[in-house]
Amino acid sequence: MRKKKVLVHGTQDSINNFLADAVSHDFEIVALLSEQLEKISVKLDDKELEVFASQSLPKFNYGLIDGVIITDGVSNESAVNFFCNKGLEPHKIIFWDAKDGWKSFKLPDADGKEIAYFCGLEFHILNEADKKFFDRTVKRLKKQRQLKNMNPNRYPELLAKDFQKKRGRPLDFDNPKTFTEKLKWLIVFDATPVKSRLADKYAVRSWVAEKIGDEYLIPLLGVWDDFDDINFDALPNQFVLKCNHGSSMNIIVRDKKIFDVQRAREKFQAWLATDFSIIALEPHYTRIDRKIIAEKFMANGDAPDINNYKFWCFNGEPLHCAVETGRSVTGSLANLRMDFFDINWKITDVERNDHPRSDHPENIPPPKNFELMKTLAATLSEGFSFVRVDLYEIEGKVYFGEMTFTPGAGNFYYKSEGTDEYLGSLLKLPVASAPPPDMILPHKKKFNPYRNLRRGFFFAIITRNFLGRRYFEEEKSFGARHARQHK
Repeated sequence: MRKKKVLVHGTQDSINNFLADAVSHDFEIVALLSEQLEKISVKLDDKELEVFASQSLPKFNYGLIDGVIITDGVSNESAVNFFCNKGLEPHKIIFWDAKDGWKSFKLPDADGKEIAYFCGLEFHILNEADKKFFDRTVKRLKKQRQLKNMNPNRYPELLAKDFQKKRGRPLDFDNPKTFTEKLKWLIVFDATPVKSRLADKYAVRSWVAEKIGDEYLIPLLGVWDDFDDINFDALPNQFVLKCNHGSSMNIIVRDKKIFDVQRAREKFQAWLATDFSIIALEPHYTRIDRKIIAEKFMANGDAPDINNYKFWCFNGEPLHCAVETGRSVTGSLANLRMDFFDINWKITDVERNDHPRSDHPENIPPPKNFELMKTLAATLSEGFSFVRVDLYEIEGKVYFGEMTFTPGAGNFYYKSEGTDEYLGSLLKLPVASAPPPDMILPHKKKFNPYRNLRRGFFFAIITRNFLGRRYFEEEKSFGARHARQHK
């Protein structure tokens, strides 16, 4: 995803405050705007930024940028009127202040319907679903800003507090036992670059081709950095459009003639602006270079959707298969059912709280290529303590879906008694490791957690001190704390 080229408007103090905010690094700052030219002197990456008076900057210059970020608290109405008269579209007018970060504003369209603008994004609010999507995006981007400006050493603390709130018991990173507890451990201690590559729905394709062959890949129709780069005339009547960096960021197009491009644009621009890692603090997602991909629409005859076979693989061995059925033609999960089978296709009593079982799972037949699927899942999961490999069977042929290392971020629970403990016993955790130097942390540029060995192991060590040892109550040597190997 390319950075937006922007002008930043404000005073010396407000511009400095914005540049001190970690979110400023998400933009390419071309120049500054101010009515106090003689008082503005700002360096960025050791280069003095040019400063222009808003009134005197020629109109055509505004057509060369992606937006103006207004930092000095000027009236929304006057600023919007001024920059719209300069030729900027409303969604390119972005408001920020040091206290609240991004701020929204609203304008009516030609029919009097409400359009909301936030952080360079546009939302037509026509119904309750539109309002929920807008509110959710605002909440996520505000949380994203908060976490970017937070010391990453605190992330494990946040995970533990969230776990305690949702599960009613503490999360002990020193001695995780259940499956969901161990998923949290993997989130903190095993966010490796290879996981980032394989969680990327675009980059994973080359891995799959190397491991099992490209004949198992759903045909790719295109890949883009921005929604406005897509030439829909070149796409077939049916296709699937999705983001590569997260979950539930897709639109199934079954008839291009009735496809609402404008509404899709609003959703994808909002999804591209969202770092999926912040939703549940899964750091391996933050490295993914966000893109939009289009894949061939796949169907099993006239069936409304294709079954998704999710192989739960432990240490390179598929031990369970969860079958998802009941998706609607729109992709809705309201009627989704999930049934768990063992590797010999015997139904189990496993049931999650978020996806109920079907009424008669015993009537679900195994896929015709079940043995091949198990072999492919084993090959793809080799070398990982746990990964879920999703496969499809379409018109008698097997296709790869995705690889998921921390399903649901461990934020679900099992209704079936003993399941969490049983699956936890299958998951043998690797040795705790530090995030590698190329980890793209959602934090300010100036913060460098790798300045020395102790900081370099901030996930593996500080987390164990803070949570496993309750605020450093037990003092142990650095070597002893790091050497422990979880079984």
